[in-house]
Amino acid sequence: MPELSRPLPAEDRLVLLPKNPKTFFIFWQFSAGRAEAFRSGAFSAEIELRLVCSDDSASAPAVSKVPWQAGRCYAAVPAQGKTYQVSLYAFRNGAWEKLMESNQAAAPAAAGMAEERAYASLEFHKKVLS
Repeated sequence: MPELSRPLPAEDRLVLLPKNPKTFFIFWQFSAGRAEAFRSGAFSAEIELRLVCSDDSASAPAVSKVPWQAGRCYAAVPAQGKTYQVSLYAFRNGAWEKLMESNQAAAPAAAGMAEERAYASLEFHKKVLS
């Protein structure tokens, strides 16, 4: 197995970041002990990421399944302008076990409909505004 460029963190880490109004970026790092548990087969090789709206506890989570070693993924924003949190689950002994919860992150609202936005070059603004 190749050597790591940096040592694994002392504790597990799961972070949720808004990339744009339609996409979240999720990344995770496991401690050395947790990574060894995955390598030894104590957990299945696939993890489940459950994105939930913090503003609406009744809504169903958006679920993504990815390999535990991936360390990152993108998730679609279910509704813009709301606050979300992601939980990481691993399968062990016939059940999904929650390992981590992320920070809360607000999904940015879009800047309006495409027809409402006007884009112009700097040269256009110079001519119009002078």
